[in-house]
Amino acid sequence: MSVGPVKDEDGLPLSDVGPWVHDKHTRLRRYIDISSSVRAKFIGPGKAGATYIDLYCGPGRSRERTTGKLVDGSAIVAALAAEESGQPFSEIHLGDTDGAAVRASAARLHARGVKSPIYEYIGRAENTVTKVKERLNPFGLHVAFLDPFGLADLPFAVIHALGGLRRPDLLVHVSAMDLQRNLRKAIAAKGGHAFDTFAPGWRETVDMRQPQHAIRRGILNHWMVVVRADKLHVFGEQLELVSGPRNQRLYWLAFAAKHERASEFWEKIRHINPQGDLPL
Repeated sequence: MSVGPVKDEDGLPLSDVGPWVHDKHTRLRRYIDISSSVRAKFIGPGKAGATYIDLYCGPGRSRERTTGKLVDGSAIVAALAAEESGQPFSEIHLGDTDGAAVRASAARLHARGVKSPIYEYIGRAENTVTKVKERLNPFGLHVAFLDPFGLADLPFAVIHALGGLRRPDLLVHVSAMDLQRNLRKAIAAKGGHAFDTFAPGWRETVDMRQPQHAIRRGILNHWMVVVRADKLHVFGEQLELVSGPRNQRLYWLAFAAKHERASEFWEKIRHINPQGDLPL
């Protein structure tokens, strides 16, 4: 995420977000809270640890463009929710392509009194995820919040790397707007398009003669098939569609984990304002 010139009173940069940021942060906060009893099993002397991973962290604070209200970034939301639950993360891993954003997010976490060790990474997620994995205890519990701007920033290599962990829980932002806006370009590209790295092999499984809404649904379904083939449970019937103020489809928040019982947690917290099924 590239941060703009606008700065907060702390002198650190701000990003610009829409009002729908509250939807995803509410779900993230609820998930961190409801999973605290599981996290407790991994925290403490001699235990493997419970980490939070945010490879698209942004600067840690944003201005809502419709109201001007300042809102915390996802890493701060997650870290404070964990501390309030009594089971803080043993480590926090922050990454972004913008070094100023990573440094600002880390500084704001420290300023809010977060005591967890914080590790910083600068670069594209498919590169930084490898460095993150090198630092993780393979026997720990690892929660990753993946909130890229578009599908080009979410190559399957990121999911694959995190899916290789023993106990990963992934909350993933999948851009419906990107899938809609760029479908024609993806079809015409015949290969080498961002959709090909997001959902490898979709051209071999999706019938291009269908209407565009069916092709979009096919790409999303294929992505879930590829994720499941990586030994992750992704719960298609539990995808949460988030829409904008004009009812435009913005993104789905998907949840994937190694243990299928994790869907019980997600089912309890995913509903905020039901926005429908999976219309594309």
